[in-house]
Amino acid sequence: MQESDLPLKICKTCNTPEEAIIEAFDKKTKVPIMCKCEKEKYNKIKQQEAIQEKMYRLDKLRNYSLMDKQFEQCTFENFEVDEHNKQFFNLTKQYVDRFNEMKEKNLGLLLFGAPGTGKTYIAFCIANELINRMVPVIAISSIGLLNKIKETYKKYGNEGEIEVINSLKNASLLILDDLGAENSTDWAREKIYEIIDSRYRDKKPIIITTNLKLEQLMEKMAGGDRVYRTYDRIIEMCTPVEVKGKARRIETAKAKQKLLKELLGG
Repeated sequence: MQESDLPLKICKTCNTPEEAIIEAFDKKTKVPIMCKCEKEKYNKIKQQEAIQEKMYRLDKLRNYSLMDKQFEQCTFENFEVDEHNKQFFNLTKQYVDRFNEMKEKNLGLLLFGAPGTGKTYIAFCIANELINRMVPVIAISSIGLLNKIKETYKKYGNEGEIEVINSLKNASLLILDDLGAENSTDWAREKIYEIIDSRYRDKKPIIITTNLKLEQLMEKMAGGDRVYRTYDRIIEMCTPVEVKGKARRIETAKAKQKLLKELLGG
């Protein structure tokens, strides 16, 4: 009797075959296979490995991003939508959902408006959502970025500055928060121009937030020659969106003051 004529081994746990018969070169041969429960175990292990790999890659992306830890909690789910910001919220959600198209066409956003209206929060919501989708994003304030460049001078000289600026090129999206809050020095204006011009030449999108009005931002970005090259780059790359609504930080401060008064007995 040939081996292939013997009954197939059956798993005692799931009652499915642990062997199969294959035919090669006119000969039938038994080969081991995974039964149903072994397949389930295998698939579960592979799923766990895929999750671990995804978490590892997410951690790398978050470390790659220059966001402060406090902004890692900024998510669309946590964003408080009201009648004032609903349209703005939907716009930014659509931007994320269509990011491949935004990137291909080098379309960014210039979010401007009064302080505390949620510009920074929503910008970091975009960053976190894209990072969760495995998109490399760098999100940092203009002051933080300039300080990071200055720090490299102490260790690496001008080569450190080049490394920082080159690292920005690797990001699919750069979010530059609170532009215009930095000191108005020739050095600061020059570095901001280099960063924005680099994105422009690489055809990669940028999202900018600012508390300044557009005219104020234009003047702030003007060089000593009064040429608005930086602002012109921004406007060509970024669609201006005015963010209106309540100053949320003021509302939060009022709520905290009220709570403190209650704790102190009025």
